[in-house]
Amino acid sequence: MVEVGTKIRELREDKKMTQKELAEKLNVTPQAVSKWERNKSYPDLDMLIQMSKLFQVSTDTILGTAKKSFFASLFSKREGNEMKKVEKEIPAGTIPKAVKAEMMANFLKVTFAHGVVRYVRTHFNQDLVDAFSAKEGKGKRLNILASNRNSWMGTTIKIESDGTVVLNDEDRYEPAELWEKSKEHIYEF
Repeated sequence: MVEVGTKIRELREDKKMTQKELAEKLNVTPQAVSKWERNKSYPDLDMLIQMSKLFQVSTDTILGTAKKSFFASLFSKREGNEMKKVEKEIPAGTIPKAVKAEMMANFLKVTFAHGVVRYVRTHFNQDLVDAFSAKEGKGKRLNILASNRNSWMGTTIKIESDGTVVLNDEDRYEPAELWEKSKEHIYEF
């Protein structure tokens, strides 16, 4: 568990503030800030709230009780660590075949032949991202929501013998695309 004082010091130093400057902003003495940072005393609830606003973090972050993001907890570190071990066994320049694919709200969860699990944006999802980009969005904004790729419930997924994944008999993902554009964790997108 993170000690409150250590976190306060870390946040203060990240903002390049002295104890005196922090004390002035919070209307307390520099000695009070010093005691907090040495864990000799603790700020009251009002001070925690003021500090969270000043440092632009949640009070949970200051208290060291912040939870992982939804995606980070959904796709556990254990799965990621196992993936790193397996991924080391894949020779450089090799593109493994997909053996299993699952739709996950416009992301594909792909399991490759060596047991590696990775995530890739579906073409529809990438088109949505591009549509709101000034550079990539030209010509994509009008018909994007009418696209037949906008379906993740009831999507049919086929994996061809070469590892190509096909969604709804139309949307094709070649092995190179699946491997090179995928990420270890979905929250990396």
